[in-house]
Amino acid sequence: MAISTDDALASARAMIEEHGIHTVECGFADTWGHLRGKRVPASHFLRAVAHKGYAMADAAFIWDIRCEIFDTPFSNPEIGYGDMLIKPDLATLRPITWREGTALVMCDCLGEPGHEPIGMDPRSILRNQIDRLAGLGYEPVVATELEFYLCNPDWTPAYDGIQCYSLTKGAELEPVMSDIRRRLEEYGIVVEASNTEYGPAQIEVNLGHGQAMQVADDTVVFKNVVKELARQHGLRATFMGKPFAGASGNGMHLHLSLLQDGANLFARRTDDGDLQSDTMRRWAAGLLAHAPGMTLIGCPTVNAYKRVEAYSFAPTNVSWGLDNRGVCVRCLPGSGSSTRIEYRGGAADANPYLLMAAMLAAGTDGLERGIDLPPMVTGDAYADTTITPLPRTHAAAIEAFAESAFLRERLGEVFHTNYLVMARHESALFDAVITDWEFERYREHA
Repeated sequence: MAISTDDALASARAMIEEHGIHTVECGFADTWGHLRGKRVPASHFLRAVAHKGYAMADAAFIWDIRCEIFDTPFSNPEIGYGDMLIKPDLATLRPITWREGTALVMCDCLGEPGHEPIGMDPRSILRNQIDRLAGLGYEPVVATELEFYLCNPDWTPAYDGIQCYSLTKGAELEPVMSDIRRRLEEYGIVVEASNTEYGPAQIEVNLGHGQAMQVADDTVVFKNVVKELARQHGLRATFMGKPFAGASGNGMHLHLSLLQDGANLFARRTDDGDLQSDTMRRWAAGLLAHAPGMTLIGCPTVNAYKRVEAYSFAPTNVSWGLDNRGVCVRCLPGSGSSTRIEYRGGAADANPYLLMAAMLAAGTDGLERGIDLPPMVTGDAYADTTITPLPRTHAAAIEAFAESAFLRERLGEVFHTNYLVMARHESALFDAVITDWEFERYREHA
């Protein structure tokens, strides 16, 4: 049963008083997944929430990753860069544990004057996919695992060398990592594990599973906490897809199962194939059918494609397999209630709402149309030249996304059109740069 507005406000007021909250951070993720918003005195917060929310320029959804504004159909000088409303979702209000006297609430972004969801709002785009699944009688359960590098203030790795899974080497980073884990747990984000990864001072963190919207919210908050606490410890953190040449890239892997009446449908045996659940087979087939078009969402930056190379643990083709880390869609059947699918096509700099929305849309299409699953990869996925390749460059991914009528329809015309404009703008900026490598290589001999 939904909580009434009056009850939600009363609960929020009690929480603010109990924890001595003096400031509320009202946050939303922009198109790049960066947490933005306003800091509001607690004394003013509840009055504003009861009224309508807070005004903010809707250009926040169309600027580039460094906040440089350029013309898009969604927002431009002719329209006047008008306001939107950021409306706090009081169910997400929690005291933060890394700064005293402060709470954080996630917000939905609404258009003026009708207060309808904005077509560029990642939270709204994800909610649409969750609602579509709910209409079919399904509930997605999602978990994220992300990789990042901890760096010195000059952005060199905090230690040299590769010691994957090393408890000994990882102990060098425990002052910051134990602080991150503890603060997240106190905030309410479940951290199942963390470990050193296959890069110098690279870390992977596995977050707990849950409802899709909560997990997306928590993933955005997690990235923000990692960066803030790293700075408090004199370090820097980066989720950049490929920060260091010759070292492992940073991925964002999404794990998903599908519930119906509380039961995991992926664990239900309905045939004698490699995947015993027809539901799981069709979901995986939907992911594969739309993986090329989804690549731009999973790898939104020019840099992210430098992690997509053979034997990098990032997928290079439209493949699936059982417990195989070289494929795009990794299936883990036979695990009872933990039976799930892992989508490995995302970089750590992806927007978790958008990647999750695309994944839910693609999987749902597999269910609705009964898409057949192609042959399973049983060996080296990178060596199989018969499998359709994934886009390997930003430009190629842009074209695959542009050609996806399915993603245009499911994620919305407004988002699809403007996301393409933003991606092409980013690609053009890169194409105009003369790199140090080019200059060193060609200046004397050309």
